[in-house]
Amino acid sequence: MRLQEIERIMKENEKYARMLEEFDRTGNMPLEKMRRSFTIRRSTFNALKNESRETGKSMSNIIDEVVEKRIVEK
Repeated sequence: MRLQEIERIMKENEKYARMLEEFDRTGNMPLEKMRRSFTIRRSTFNALKNESRETGKSMSNIIDEVVEKRIVEK
């Protein structure tokens, strides 16, 4: 493989490489699901429920996507 091709592949998969580094360092798998209790506004819950119904995605997956786009990728 050429260096440019290797660099492109590493850049595309950087997210997963960071996850494996975290697992090696902490022993915690970043993709593991955790159950927590949160308090949210009723309007937020209704919007989340409607989005879930429209897209067919679970509410927890929608939250994961929003957090990843808004917070993790800063």
